[in-house]
Formats: sequence, C-alpha cells, structure tokens
Amino acid sequence: MLPKLITKIKRKLGIPLNYPSETSKVRSLVLPYCEGYGCDIGFGGDKIKKEAIGIDFATPYAHTGKDKVDIACDVINNTIPVNENTYDYVYSSHLIEDFTNTKQGLEKFIRILKSKGILILVFPDQGKYEAHCKRTGQLLNAYHKHAEMGLQYMLAQVDKIEEITYEVMYQSDCEIDYNVILALKIYKYGKD
Repeated sequence: MLPKLITKIKRKLGIPLNYPSETSKVRSLVLPYCEGYGCDIGFGGDKIKKEAIGIDFATPYAHTGKDKVDIACDVINNTIPVNENTYDYVYSSHLIEDFTNTKQGLEKFIRILKSKGILILVFPDQGKYEAHCKRTGQLLNAYHKHAEMGLQYMLAQVDKIEEITYEVMYQSDCEIDYNVILALKIYKYGKD
C-alpha cells in the first residue's frame, strides 16, 4: 500500500518516476537470440545490447536509460528508413502493442530482417498488465491498442503474414510479471 501512495504523491507533485526498462527484466533471456548485426526498435534509452542500432523517436517518450538514438523514426506512422533484409535480429520491447494494426507493425519489423533472422518481441499480456497496474497504482499506458494482446493474439497476427514461415525459438508467457516474450526465426519465401 505504501509504494502505491508514494507513486501517487510523486505523480501529483510532478516528480519524475524512475522505473526499470522492460528490457532490463528480460535481457538475460533474450540475449542469446541477439547475435550478429541487429537493431532495437523503440528502446527508450535502454538498448538490448549497446552495439545494437537504436531506432526510436528522436527524443524517446520512455526514459529508461541513456543509450542514444541511431535512427530517428516514428516507426508507427512511417516506414523504417533501413533497407530490406538488413539485420540478423530485430528486437522490440513494449512497442508492438501500440500499433493499431499489429500485422502491419510486424511486417515493418520483418521487412528489415534477413531471412533466417530472429525477430524478438517483448509485449504485455494486456489483462495481466492491467491487473498489475491496478495492484501497484501504476498508470495504464494509454497507447496500448488491444485488450486481447497476449501470446495467442500475437501468434495469430504472425500467422496472417504472407510469404513467411517461422520457427519459435523461445517463448515465455508471463513468467516475468505481465511480459510475453517471443523469439521467432523468420523464413522469407524466395530469400533463402
């Protein structure tokens, strides 16, 4: 109860709330899939690896670290300014749930991923996330678009993408609070 009260007081007084990045919670689980040349999309200051190419707003709205933006882009509303088939891995934590059209967001990520590259997604199970927020007094993220967001929803969206197949390399369904983790090896038709 006391942490919830402290959070409310800080918010009322305009004191910035410091919190760990979602990436920091899952880093040890996903690093084995972040091999080669890769990027972190929507990293909010805490890249999955320091050498990853950071793609985010010029000034990220999340401030969970001090890593610099390498490619400034509003990923939701614009094409990522990177050539097709560039990265060995594409990592994104807590961004895909902000896309109104999840399939379109996935297609943006997969476009810049090499065939046989790894797409690593970390996103909330929305129901568990809302329960967590209620329990802790944390404000709900108003950018989340899908009440049904979770493991099965995401796999169904990936299944809709034409001209790819995939292999699940790793998955975790809320073993760490409300976080779902997927590491998918993506096979692009005609690109192998």
